[in-house]
Amino acid sequence: MPVQTMNERVAVVVDGHSTGALLAPAFTAYGIGSVHVENRAERSEAHLRTFAPETYRACYAYDGDWAALLSEVRRHQVGWVIAGTDSGVALADRLAAELGVTRHNHPATSAARRDKLAMQRALAAAGVPTAWHTAVTSAAEAREVARRNGSGPVIVKPLRSGGTDGVVFCADPEEVAGAAEKLLGSESIYGERNDSVLVQEYLQGDEYMVNCVSAGGRHTVLEVWRSVKTVVGSSPVYDYTELVDPGAVEEITAYVGASLTAVGIEWGPSHTEVIGTPAGPRLVETAARPQGTADLSAITRATGRNPVAEAVHALIDPDLYARGGPPAPPLQRVARGVSFICPRGGRLRRDLDWSPLHTLPSFHSLLAPAPKAGEYIPQTTDLFTRPGAVYLIHADAEVVARDHETIRRWEREGFYDIEADES
Repeated sequence: MPVQTMNERVAVVVDGHSTGALLAPAFTAYGIGSVHVENRAERSEAHLRTFAPETYRACYAYDGDWAALLSEVRRHQVGWVIAGTDSGVALADRLAAELGVTRHNHPATSAARRDKLAMQRALAAAGVPTAWHTAVTSAAEAREVARRNGSGPVIVKPLRSGGTDGVVFCADPEEVAGAAEKLLGSESIYGERNDSVLVQEYLQGDEYMVNCVSAGGRHTVLEVWRSVKTVVGSSPVYDYTELVDPGAVEEITAYVGASLTAVGIEWGPSHTEVIGTPAGPRLVETAARPQGTADLSAITRATGRNPVAEAVHALIDPDLYARGGPPAPPLQRVARGVSFICPRGGRLRRDLDWSPLHTLPSFHSLLAPAPKAGEYIPQTTDLFTRPGAVYLIHADAEVVARDHETIRRWEREGFYDIEADES
């Protein structure tokens, strides 16, 4: 049973999964109850496992019957609507507009916040620099696009997905064609058929994740993480992310602000990935929802700010954030989020032993969704196939770096006891 609140108005959370599952408790902390809407047209099994129905006053499902959904939601006095994951973005925009909620992003520009081709086109139309990009519907077309744009490396990825799902690094046009052929006709993590895919310039430079909250079109940077990836097979996989001072990357944060405006983000949280290339920042993608699979306790400990609480605060008290938000405290500690990387698929002979992590001087927290002994563990190719992740936080950067290397050494020295994958 959800915690009872006295305020008659409620917030609607659409697809409150992953970090979005914490939006309802955050509203409750401000004395506001929530109801949940599930978008069954886009379902991710990985995300559904994070759903917490007990945090809501009521739960509804949208299966295409718009009139029925409106009838159910209108039983409540709705004051706010917010998306928890990518699959909820367009539906949240539409619901907010239909219900007369004033603080929302406009549904006419929803595609630019969801479809990666529309996103890049919106930036270009606003004069914001972008990488070259083309959507294709065949392997032959993908090969020709890669040839036409030079011999350098290329990224192939779905137009509507997340978590590095289906993202492939390609060294030449033949690999581009092969990646496109494999993706076309497949399903994204949200169960949508990939009828076309994006072929995009591979961007050289440091990658940054910038988390913001917006109110009335004013964007407040909450935290910036530098991302480091490694390539497993042909898939770019997160090695680690490291917190950086936003003041040290002002060109990046200014570019992100321009990008958010270009895609029509005026209200709520956003998570943006940018490459700092020699020619200047270039967008990888942005999303009108909180960063996924984030440990808010780690972020709060390192930055002094809680991004989910700030997103809710900006919706219910927008005047503060329309003036630029509360002043950002200086970074409290060095923080690094390290992803475990399973080198191959197979059946586990024994449970993974996470206990040594707790002995690391910088250990803060652990996400360990890995299967148990006797079950299949996949090779890590994206965020959804990593066996676990750990946050390392300490006042000394050398301690964090040393503990990170210790984790990689454990992985090299038998952390995964796996039978060979014969499939």
